[in-house]
Amino acid sequence: MARKSTANSKEDIKTNIPETPEVETVEVETPLNLEQQVTLRSIAGWGTGFARILTIGDVEIPKRGSIRLSRNEIITQSYSGNRLINGTDSRGSHATLIIEDEATVKELGFENAIQFSDKRVKDLFDIKDQYEFEERLKEEIKTRAEKYALMVSIYKQDLNDFSKIRFCENYTGYNMDNVKKDDDNKDVKR
Repeated sequence: MARKSTANSKEDIKTNIPETPEVETVEVETPLNLEQQVTLRSIAGWGTGFARILTIGDVEIPKRGSIRLSRNEIITQSYSGNRLINGTDSRGSHATLIIEDEATVKELGFENAIQFSDKRVKDLFDIKDQYEFEERLKEEIKTRAEKYALMVSIYKQDLNDFSKIRFCENYTGYNMDNVKKDDDNKDVKR
């Protein structure tokens, strides 16, 4: 015996399917994993360090080196006032140790911090007006570590503007020839 269908055509079959109600999607924020290892990068031309708070021992970071610490230790260090991480304004600006983890930066509220980077140096050197360059450089490069990192970045990026480099040497107190001779800069790719 043949099966009987109550629908007359394929269109009737499509229209007789009950609609499923729309489900509202809700984003659930996952808790921050405080035990995850996060990279701290030093811009200083000398070794830096500090005492651990959550565990026993000290943290030592070689010049222009990096280290991985638990997110919990970094956050605790910041809340305890570690200026290497907090910078000059306690909001991450002009910090010697750069946190290379977006979630940790967001947790500490450092999203708008003025932090050193090679791109920032390149952008400064792209400024055509010498006076504007000098004023912006004074605003963005303040600490001893940033001044050293500025000279290394100029060398590393092979920036070539005599008057701007001469101003940077006078402002930072670091001579470009001495930066070139620094043993650790021999491995810097140009």
